[in-house]
Amino acid sequence: MKLKTLFVVLWIAAAAACSERPAPSHEAAAPSRPPAYEVARVNGVPLMSDRLTAAVNTLVPLESFHRNVKPEKMVELQRKALQTIVDEELQYEDGVRLGVTVTDAEVDDALARGKKQYATEQAFEDARRETDLSMSDLRREIRRALIIQKADVRQVTSQCEVDQAEAARFFAANPQRFVMPEQLHVYAMTIGVDPSAAPRVWTEAKARAADVRRQIKGGARFEDMARKYSTDPSRDKGGDMGFFHRGTLNDAFEQATRDLKPGQVSDVVQTLYGYHVVRVSEIRPPQAKTFAEVGAQIQKDLTTKRCADMRDAWLARLRAQATVVMADTKSGVEVPAPGPPAQRR
Repeated sequence: MKLKTLFVVLWIAAAAACSERPAPSHEAAAPSRPPAYEVARVNGVPLMSDRLTAAVNTLVPLESFHRNVKPEKMVELQRKALQTIVDEELQYEDGVRLGVTVTDAEVDDALARGKKQYATEQAFEDARRETDLSMSDLRREIRRALIIQKADVRQVTSQCEVDQAEAARFFAANPQRFVMPEQLHVYAMTIGVDPSAAPRVWTEAKARAADVRRQIKGGARFEDMARKYSTDPSRDKGGDMGFFHRGTLNDAFEQATRDLKPGQVSDVVQTLYGYHVVRVSEIRPPQAKTFAEVGAQIQKDLTTKRCADMRDAWLARLRAQATVVMADTKSGVEVPAPGPPAQRR
């Protein structure tokens, strides 16, 4: 579990602080934030709406670059964000129970790394002031995030790494997973047609493609014909499309190449984009990969899965032991309880 970026921490810390500070008399007063309200209570600790909003704001850019999220999708994001802040509170409390500590030096280091995301010190200060956030508030939230991170290390990541021997056993037990499928080296010549073109245009294009095929069958080099007649960008390479695994071509090309032997040319193939003539120059048979080729990736994938499973189990235990009370939001959206056991008011 990686430490949140400082940008995210700024949002969450501002939400947690949720205080309106009077502006100095010589400055224009900043618009006040609406008062926060409780959205959940975890083992007696209230989680406020500003923290939920901050968590939602970190999810929105992942769904829409322009932040135009449909109402039904926003409800889903709110549920996900609520689950996140409840789980983080449970992880934080477990870290405290485990006696996890964070030194001032570690907070300083995390803060310094966060500042590097900003072009200048002034840019960082502008972002901090925009959140109406004091440095003590920010440091408190960074310390909380570090406690969560350390608790995750102790309960999950320090125990879930898969070693090379285990990866080798998985490789030996699942040989069928590590076979490179049959590959075709495909060349294609295309006579492109606008899908909305008149039937006459399609008929003429088909006749042209058939004529090119006849020339190729008569001894003309496929590459020369592609360079001369093809409308596809691959014409510059003589129609060379490269290697494809069997089964990854579109249906028309799969059908056309199914029975072709190296050097043979297909019949004229019609697709939405026009007419094509396809040639297979080489067929590489399925090839089993060696553990040397795939061992590191197997180890990484198995570790990722085991860590995720262990983290899910950890959170399930925390939820089962917790008292979580969900409150209705004032946004008009009913947010259900994130996980058992939970109670509704």
